[in-house]
Amino acid sequence: MEVTESIARAALDTLSSQIAVLDEEGHILFTNSSWGTAGDGTTGAEADAKGLNYFDSVDPTEDDHAVEAVRGIRRVLDGECEEFTLEYPCHTPEQQRWFLMRATPFTIGDGNFATVAHIDITDRRLAELEAQANARQAQRERQNLEHLVDRINGLVQDITRLLVESVSRDEIEHGVCERLADTDPYLFAWIGSAGISEERLRVRASAGPADVDLDLDDAAFALDADAPTPSARAFATGRGQIVSTVDGGSAVGRRYGDAGIEAVISVPIGNQESEYGVLTVCAGHPDAFDEREQVVLEALGRAIANAIDALESKRTLTADRIVEMEFTVDDPTLLLNAASIELDCRFSYSGSVYGSNGALREFYTVDGCDPATVREFATDQDAVTDVTVLADHDDGCLLQLTLSGSLVGLLVDRGAVTREVTSEDGVTAFTVELSREADARALFEDVADRYEGTELAGYHEHERPVQTRQEFRAGLEERLTDRQLTALRTAYYSGFFDWPRAVDGDELAAMMDISRSTFHQHLRVAERKLLDSFFERDRQ
Repeated sequence: MEVTESIARAALDTLSSQIAVLDEEGHILFTNSSWGTAGDGTTGAEADAKGLNYFDSVDPTEDDHAVEAVRGIRRVLDGECEEFTLEYPCHTPEQQRWFLMRATPFTIGDGNFATVAHIDITDRRLAELEAQANARQAQRERQNLEHLVDRINGLVQDITRLLVESVSRDEIEHGVCERLADTDPYLFAWIGSAGISEERLRVRASAGPADVDLDLDDAAFALDADAPTPSARAFATGRGQIVSTVDGGSAVGRRYGDAGIEAVISVPIGNQESEYGVLTVCAGHPDAFDEREQVVLEALGRAIANAIDALESKRTLTADRIVEMEFTVDDPTLLLNAASIELDCRFSYSGSVYGSNGALREFYTVDGCDPATVREFATDQDAVTDVTVLADHDDGCLLQLTLSGSLVGLLVDRGAVTREVTSEDGVTAFTVELSREADARALFEDVADRYEGTELAGYHEHERPVQTRQEFRAGLEERLTDRQLTALRTAYYSGFFDWPRAVDGDELAAMMDISRSTFHQHLRVAERKLLDSFFERDRQ
């Protein structure tokens, strides 16, 4: 089939590119149907361009791209180059568009001609611009990350050195705040904590050039997950809290806005064992804290807690101050509460020991109920795995209980020393001692979570009596009579406590020139007083 001019023209009309053929003077000999159409398919003023001079239509004062296009097409027609291309924008108020103009020469006989094609490259150009924007964003993020790494590495190294070298909790907390406040872009840092009975954070340390008023009334917001300040929320939830942009009308804005602070982050100072408070860091521009910064600062909070833990543990071994906490529980699910109501009696804690199977055996003195009734009641309780009446007395007994889910066991697990437990009329009062304030708060929260009606009755620090060996010995001797001390010494130095025994009671009685029964009476009383002193129990 012969390819006619009409077929060639029809083929050109199927192309979306705008095509025109120019003679060597620049006159348009013909165009395809796409020539002069706008991006929306409508026909523009240049659609009927046959016979027009392409070069004369260009105003060199208005369009630099058009001038360059004319210059390039002339070079093609003059044989100076085999092809000329030019990318140029052709935007409208509604749409951004780009085109690629390609001019290629051809000859027919002695005539020189050029095919000029305008190809829509908008999609490609938009993709390139997006890729360039992504590359610039990636470069900015890489630079920000490098800056963050450099800044954080120096900060972490500095604070790590501080944590290792500090000799007190105050030194750690003030040092951390000072180093954070000296690090760009931070303006201010503070550490707060709350005692067991407190419902607000109290400032332990702060530093920074920003003039922040931490004594505002909004510092008294309840320490819960819905609190309006990030420090209160972080303390309550144990998770980091970020305010990316400080709103001047909010509680955060009232505290920080006048100091030029634009972003705030609060992270807990704690680990799996202890909670010591919350660290709040402020910056001078919005969005200063991203996820990476939060991860670093939360790790810093844990490191501070570990350092305080180490100091507190060391102090516990040598310090003479302890925390004493008193609290009451009126939850009827507590066995002692149920027993004191049902039996109309009083329970008093007498101590506890671990059995060979690892179970905690608790001893209670019961007043106001006969032993058989107490045993029957205890045996019927699901929480009681074993019950033994060790001794009975008038209207009461000494009871040994093994319990599942024991509250005393919880106290032991949390490192508390149970000094006193009394239960009467459905309310049990506990007095416990701990080595640290943080342990006391965590313990109280554990008990309150487990038992309803848990209330703090007292909390204070006091001096732990430190007794030398000589003082202990002198105090014991004051409690013993001459006969009791002589019986104890005679039995000890004669080998009565060895196994097998080197002497028996008759021989020792003869040494002291007393009867056998009198000797054993003196020895038993002396042993009881010795054990009372060792286990820190005062018997009247």
